Amino acid sequence: MIGKRTKIVATLGPASSSTEVIEKLIKAGTNVFRLNFSHGAHEGHLQVIQAIRKAAENTRTYIAILGDLCGPKIRVGRFTDGPVELKPGDKFFLSENPDEPGTIRGIGTSYPHLTKDIKPGNVVLLDDGNISLKALAINGDCVDFEVLDGGLLKDKKGLNMPGIKLSVETITEKDRADLKFMIENDLDFVALSFVRSGQDVKDLKKMIGDAAIKVIAKIEKPEALNDLEKILDECEGIMIARGDLGVEVPIQQVPSIQRHLLQRCSRRGKSVITATQMLESMIENQRPTRAETTDVFNAIVDGSDAVMLSGETAVGRNPVEAVQMMAAIAVEAERVNCQTHDRLNNILPEVSRNIEEIVAHSACEAALDASARAIIPFTRSGNTALHISKYHPPTPVIALTPKIETCRRLALSWGVTPILVDDLHSTDEMIVMAEKTLKERKIVEADDIIVIVAGVPIGVKGSTNLMKLHKIK
Repeated sequence: MIGKRTKIVATLGPASSSTEVIEKLIKAGTNVFRLNFSHGAHEGHLQVIQAIRKAAENTRTYIAILGDLCGPKIRVGRFTDGPVELKPGDKFFLSENPDEPGTIRGIGTSYPHLTKDIKPGNVVLLDDGNISLKALAINGDCVDFEVLDGGLLKDKKGLNMPGIKLSVETITEKDRADLKFMIENDLDFVALSFVRSGQDVKDLKKMIGDAAIKVIAKIEKPEALNDLEKILDECEGIMIARGDLGVEVPIQQVPSIQRHLLQRCSRRGKSVITATQMLESMIENQRPTRAETTDVFNAIVDGSDAVMLSGETAVGRNPVEAVQMMAAIAVEAERVNCQTHDRLNNILPEVSRNIEEIVAHSACEAALDASARAIIPFTRSGNTALHISKYHPPTPVIALTPKIETCRRLALSWGVTPILVDDLHSTDEMIVMAEKTLKERKIVEADDIIVIVAGVPIGVKGSTNLMKLHKIK
């Protein structure tokens, strides 16, 4: 039952949206499925949600669903006669009119504030940074550019404006409609794109209200790095979206930014999903490159709670094999981490002396000292298990909870295996339930030690204050 500890997020798309393929992805090691709301209609997303839930039921697995909001992604329009080859020195315009037909001279964009935000001398990037343009002049509702780095520009490619303050809201009208759909269909996580400040996350949480869906902040704008602590104050975790981030900042800085984000989140106890181009070559090939394998390995060793596949599972030829490969790399990376206990040794409870934090840290240390078979947090909200997961303990964490929503929430948490149990009313009942559950799953046998973590009074949120070492009878 206890396999890899690192969680895998797989993006669903045309290659992987059937119940049959989703079941195979779950068996290969997927814990969370991502739905990209930049593509598709609600009707199609609903069919995929139903397929995920059916597959989870068939495999008796707790699977989380993450909805990824599109955000204010700026794109060029469509070309009248197909893609256009831009060469250095060419003149090319971009228009605020999204219906401006694309030609060799220029094309429309989805951004209505183009002439307001761009000044002569600014450099903008197209197609994930492959093409760069320098602004020459404002001309009505257009900006005239000179091509610096050329390339083949196709329909609907992205437009990035690094270093330029944009006159756009982080949460668009489309995002509001998509969020409403996610809440109505009980999705577990929502990823907010192009986060620039903690206030952006606050605004989204205000729209969420009392709904259970948790916020993942996507770090892909340099402004987010300047307000990171306030962003972490508000979110469940972050996604390191290396695609747009690598366009918005010098690409050579992405590895050091990734490591910094992992270090800060590990200390704050926030989940981190490392994403983008992790096994990109497996979109076409059966095996990844050595560099991709090393990238995934290092992301996990550095502290990622989850690693994500995008095109590899959404449109790739080998979606199941990509998950299997990622799971195999994760197991190898975890072997290194579990030998060093770096997180447990180097991360101390927050200086606030939060009792939950102190109990969680003590439980991890006690489990290591006692060679315990498992740490068993009893939790309603999942917070107790999250506090323990923060330390990436080498001891398996089996979270027992009476709430199915909590089981799904914990599908993203490193090293946590959630199990649904009946509601309990005393610590004696907890001990009996822990023994029974672990014996049934052949996790423990007589004389094994487990570490039980709970709160008294039982059922009160935030009351975690009890740790008990228990020998199995």
